[in-house]
Amino acid sequence: MNKPRILLADDHLHVLANLSRLADEAGEVVGAVQDGLAAVAESLRLRPDVIVVDLAMPVVGGLDAARRIRRDVPGTSVIICTVHTDPIVIDDAFAAGAAGFIRKQSTYRDLETAIRAVLAGQRFVSPELCDERPRS
Repeated sequence: MNKPRILLADDHLHVLANLSRLADEAGEVVGAVQDGLAAVAESLRLRPDVIVVDLAMPVVGGLDAARRIRRDVPGTSVIICTVHTDPIVIDDAFAAGAAGFIRKQSTYRDLETAIRAVLAGQRFVSPELCDERPRS
């Protein structure tokens, strides 16, 4: 079985290095970029199975990048990885086409699980964010 191909997008090099180390457990990291426009361009070029995208990036933000990637590379699953935990932001991420939403603070625990979940066609949200969401 082929390892899933993973593209990473974050504007901080140290975060990209950590994400790369963690993502290697779930697949093959095929690229890493530092802005949303580059994330879209590399998605088109590399056709990864999964892209992990920071929410706040220069040039094009993570939500706009997710929308473009889902439109232009529909076979790629998008996971938003961010420090933002507002339920509205989570809802906006899924509305933009994301399949997963994880906190940067819990990537060591959640990234591999999130990648496997979205590749299986499931949605994934960091468990502590599910606990914080208001009940209707």
